[in-house]
Amino acid sequence: MLKKKGQGFICPTCRSSLKGKYFKDGRVERGIKSLKVYCTNTDSGCQWMGTIKGIDTHLNSCTYQLVPCTNGCGEKMRRSELETHLTDNCTKRMVTCQYCNQKGHYQLITSSSHFDECPDLPIKCSNDGYNEKIPRQSLSSHKEACPKAIIRCEYNTVGWKKKIKREEQEEHNEESMKQHLKAAMKKIEVLLPTNQVIKLNQFTEKKEEKEEWYSPGFYTSPGGYKMSLNVDANGNGEGEGTHVSCFICLMAGEYDDTLEWPFQGKVTIELLNQLEDKNHKKGVIRFRDSTADKYKERVRESRNENGWGLKLFMSHKELKHDPVSN
Repeated sequence: MLKKKGQGFICPTCRSSLKGKYFKDGRVERGIKSLKVYCTNTDSGCQWMGTIKGIDTHLNSCTYQLVPCTNGCGEKMRRSELETHLTDNCTKRMVTCQYCNQKGHYQLITSSSHFDECPDLPIKCSNDGYNEKIPRQSLSSHKEACPKAIIRCEYNTVGWKKKIKREEQEEHNEESMKQHLKAAMKKIEVLLPTNQVIKLNQFTEKKEEKEEWYSPGFYTSPGGYKMSLNVDANGNGEGEGTHVSCFICLMAGEYDDTLEWPFQGKVTIELLNQLEDKNHKKGVIRFRDSTADKYKERVRESRNENGWGLKLFMSHKELKHDPVSN
């Protein structure tokens, strides 16, 4: 008979409570504890046999005894399988990501939430033909240099719209040299109007009659501002009677609604010397914030007569040429 602390006696065989008056029989108790018993895990394969008093000690080391996972994952397994479980199967075992080396529980590191953010996860390039995988953090830079990427020809800025793989670019440039040159020449022809060659006739008559002259309108660039050149052969203001005065006059243009106003920038006026010495006369008109008040609103008429420019562009003396002295 056994007695639990604070309770009555219990049967050592069936463990049920005993009612009535009992006394402790030491001899019988020693005899019972000396009885031979088998391990409770005999059916699982344990062949241990010993005394009743030794069963608890055995179960604490029995390799067939079911024990809970020490990581707290909730699973139970034989004691002999615990080490393998902790190493290979436990969902709460600590592991390291094979790509970014981040450490954490197995169930976290192998989850989609980690792989959706893992900076070194290999990802397949979206360009057809490129089979290698790229770490996520390098994917953007790879796309800028991927040999299989479809890119525009280097000469797309001059109108050549062909698309090729980046790795074919050098070969394409060699094979299409003539076509590229032709496209570039067409682009240059479009841009030429930004450099106007303007001819003023009857300069002497206009000087003597103090007559102003306006050039045809031209654009600063394709889609740019429209303006014209105003020349006062006899001079204007402080240059009157001694100099040629030149002014730039803004005009109402086709693209005014898409441009920023007031106009700011610089316009270069150059008088081309027809002699072989190439001694041309050049002047620069700058439109800054200080001149913006003059053009606060867009030009709505055909021409703004109040130009901005150089009253002392070139003296009349400089214009005179004596062929005998040369």
